[in-house]
Amino acid sequence: MVARATLKPRRRAVRAVEKTRHSVSPSLIALASRLAFSRPAKVAYVTAGAVGLAALAVALIGPKRLEQDVLKPLRSAIEPQAEKLWADSQGLREQIAGVFHSASPAGREKLARNFQSWIGHFRAT
Repeated sequence: MVARATLKPRRRAVRAVEKTRHSVSPSLIALASRLAFSRPAKVAYVTAGAVGLAALAVALIGPKRLEQDVLKPLRSAIEPQAEKLWADSQGLREQIAGVFHSASPAGREKLARNFQSWIGHFRAT
């Protein structure tokens, strides 16, 4: 028989306990990246950039000079054309209002969807 002193106990090596890391789940990262690169987020980035550039322009050249050199000439160039277009569309606006007024409530909803589709078609082209 073999003496007990010669037998070595079979023990696992003791390792230091590693710190547990609380990592962010991949689904949360994917969700955050989807939100950051979504269309509404991009619109918000562009809007914030445009507002920032406008604020920088006002800060650099001053509000009075901005109005005199940029806004007044722009307004005087655009207003007459806008007023003319508004006046020219008076008949068409009255016709459309009459169609909506004479339609039933269900018909109004259908007309609204058709007009939205029609306007969307022209915006896309």
